[in-house]
Amino acid sequence: MKRKTMRTIFIVLFILGIVVGYLLPGNLETLTMSSLKVGIFDVPKGLGQLEAQTEFFKYTVLAETETGSVELLRIDDELPTHMHTDENHFVYIYRGQAKGTIGDVTAEVGPGELVVIPAGTPHSVERIGDAPVEILLFSSPPFKKDDISFLETE
Repeated sequence: MKRKTMRTIFIVLFILGIVVGYLLPGNLETLTMSSLKVGIFDVPKGLGQLEAQTEFFKYTVLAETETGSVELLRIDDELPTHMHTDENHFVYIYRGQAKGTIGDVTAEVGPGELVVIPAGTPHSVERIGDAPVEILLFSSPPFKKDDISFLETE
């Protein structure tokens, strides 16, 4: 290649590097999983010792990074229609039976099933039977109870 072509390519790559570096959030350390600590969690014990609660459920955060979190959550009755503006949820049903509505889809779910709830999608959960619904909730970005927007139902 000619020297002029090589110089032009180098200048374009240099400018592109500056732009991409400027647009990246935070620094490179915040983009890694370095804040994640090794942990082994006893799920049944954790579900018996939930440390936080809202009006509709009890929960505890097991692990959290800047990009996601894992929570244990118990619904004793019903979680009315709501949505999360920013959070995508992957819900693993650990124990109990529930009837859930996600957008236009309604289904009964039980232990061993995984439910995917994209951010901004209205959803609700209602316990079926006598046992509470216990779940592992994987959230991305991390779960924040203040991100819950309850929707009025008719």
